[in-house]
Amino acid sequence: MTYRLLYLSLRGRGEPIRWILKALELEYEEESIDLFSEWPSRKEDFEWQQTPVLEVDGERLGQTTVICRFLGEKHKLAVEDPWTATRQQEAVEYLHDVSGMAASAFYFRLMQDDTAKEFYMKKLRERLPVVVKNIEGRVTDEAGWILSPEMTWVDLFVACCLDQYEAMVEGLLDEAPKLQELLARVRCLYPIQTWIEERPPPHKFEDPEDL
Repeated sequence: MTYRLLYLSLRGRGEPIRWILKALELEYEEESIDLFSEWPSRKEDFEWQQTPVLEVDGERLGQTTVICRFLGEKHKLAVEDPWTATRQQEAVEYLHDVSGMAASAFYFRLMQDDTAKEFYMKKLRERLPVVVKNIEGRVTDEAGWILSPEMTWVDLFVACCLDQYEAMVEGLLDEAPKLQELLARVRCLYPIQTWIEERPPPHKFEDPEDL
C-alpha cells in the first residue's frame, strides 16, 4: 500500500496525519503546495477543492479526521468497540472544530484586521479550555490514554493539536495534568521526536507569534 499526502505549506490540518504516519513508521511521499503562490491555481485539481488529501494506492481520500481514522483502523492503531471508537472521535471532532477559529485569526492577522483577529482569538481562548476539560475527563487513570488501555490514533491526533494550540493559548493545559502527560509521552515517541526536531518552521501564515 502506497501513501502520498497532498497539503498546503502549513502544519495545520495536515500535521495530525503526519504524526500518525510517522508514529506508524509508514513510508509516504508528500507534496507541499504553497499557500500563496500555488494553491489558487491548483485548487481546481482537487475534487472537493480542499486539502489535505491522502492518496492511497492512487485513490484520493479527504478530510483530516477521516484520513486519520482510516490510518488508525487500517494499521491496528484503533479500538475495536464501535461505541468507544465513536466516543473517541467525538472528542476529536470537538477539538478539530476550533481549527476554524485559529484559521480565521491567522487570516485576519494577514489582512491586518486586528479587530477581527482579536474576535476569533477571544473565541478560541474561550472555547479551547472547555474542550480540553472534557477530553481530560476521557483520559483513563490506569493507562493514561483516551478511552483505551493502549495508544490509538486519537491520542496522536489530540497530542498533535495540543502541540499547536499550546503555542497559541497561554496556560492551556495548566489544569489538565493527564493531557500534559499524554502530550509528553507522544512527543517522546522516537519518530515524533525526530519529526518535531526536523520539520520546517511554521509558515508565516500560522506563526503563533503576536497573536
